[in-house]
Amino acid sequence: MSGWRLAQTSDLEYVIETLAQGFVDDPLWGVWALPDVVGRVDALRAHWTTFVLAGMKYDGVIMSPGGEAVALWVPPGVPEMDEADEESILTATPTLFGDRAPLLFEVYEMFAQGRPLEPANWLLSLLATSPAHRGKGAGMQLVEDFLARVDAEQVPAYLESTNPANLARYGRAGFVRLAEFTAPDGPTVTTMWRPPAARSLAITGSDRRVAR
Repeated sequence: MSGWRLAQTSDLEYVIETLAQGFVDDPLWGVWALPDVVGRVDALRAHWTTFVLAGMKYDGVIMSPGGEAVALWVPPGVPEMDEADEESILTATPTLFGDRAPLLFEVYEMFAQGRPLEPANWLLSLLATSPAHRGKGAGMQLVEDFLARVDAEQVPAYLESTNPANLARYGRAGFVRLAEFTAPDGPTVTTMWRPPAARSLAITGSDRRVAR
């Protein structure tokens, strides 16, 4: 089923689990950040919890109607995290990532420095597909369905791909390569940009406006 809906409080555990499982083999957040596979999923659950809780505050956590895929979209002009959320990430990083924490702090800064402030844009921060639905296009379907809303607002979209396997998929959705940065002794992250497409006549899924 196509379309999207806002994640509710009752979906919180499911969204976090889907993200943790979705990034367990990711070149950056999985293999590089957490080289020891033992405890990797637990660490990712804890790490993504802060992102999801932050996203719930600005209605940025969405999911396909049947829960096949989940995503976190940050609205134009809205910080991904408030001061309390940022402090939570900074405090938790040494515990979750151990002696790799200094490298993670470097990467956080790379992400922050690479994000364009103008023009205002939607940010696709996270995207993951439930393990039971992988390989069926559910993740990109969710992206394309939400992009109908983005296009209706006539604003661009931005993302950071930590997995080169996804670049062609994002390309088919209208994203083009913008820049790259490389984690210390680690993988390369590709930033991508999508200008607004022709104005849509309708918004797929929920038409609820995000509070600014």
